[in-house]
Amino acid sequence: MKLRLLLLIIVLSPLALWFGYKPIRILAPELNGLYCASATICIDDISQLDTASQLYSSAHTFIEKHVAPFDTHPRVIFCSSKSCFNSFGLNDMRAVTVSTFGVVVGPRGWESSFLAHEFVHHLQHEKLGNLQVWFDTPQWFMEGMAYSLTDEREVLDEPWESYRDKFEHWSKDSGTDNLWQKARSL
Repeated sequence: MKLRLLLLIIVLSPLALWFGYKPIRILAPELNGLYCASATICIDDISQLDTASQLYSSAHTFIEKHVAPFDTHPRVIFCSSKSCFNSFGLNDMRAVTVSTFGVVVGPRGWESSFLAHEFVHHLQHEKLGNLQVWFDTPQWFMEGMAYSLTDEREVLDEPWESYRDKFEHWSKDSGTDNLWQKARSL
């Protein structure tokens, strides 16, 4: 009886995750009705593929030039419709990074600066490790770094402006070589 229950749990766990934690759908976007043009770009509206590819290339180049090279090229799911974005359990945001699994861009996030911001988060997960990012890394570092390196607005809404200021003050003397090492000790 216990063996049958264990087998049932093992069989049903992926389904429970698929329906209970929708961001996990980034692992198999084709099962969510998207077209994957490559290992790095999936999209709900194939007519927008050129635009998505240009956004990806622009943000990727910017991050590798100004922040750090990627260990793995991030997968990005481009949703041109709100229903696509919501199908990943995301609602009012412009874009979201799900660990190193990838980025989901909503219809209001189709700008290079938004994607570059999410790529910073992807790098943070790569360089610091998922567990540290989830449990030990302060929010001011996570968002402050992303806003500092990718957002050219003079003033941001709070708390983003304070996070950016704190990150810039913290990183002032770090340099890019020491930044990740120093961040691990936060």
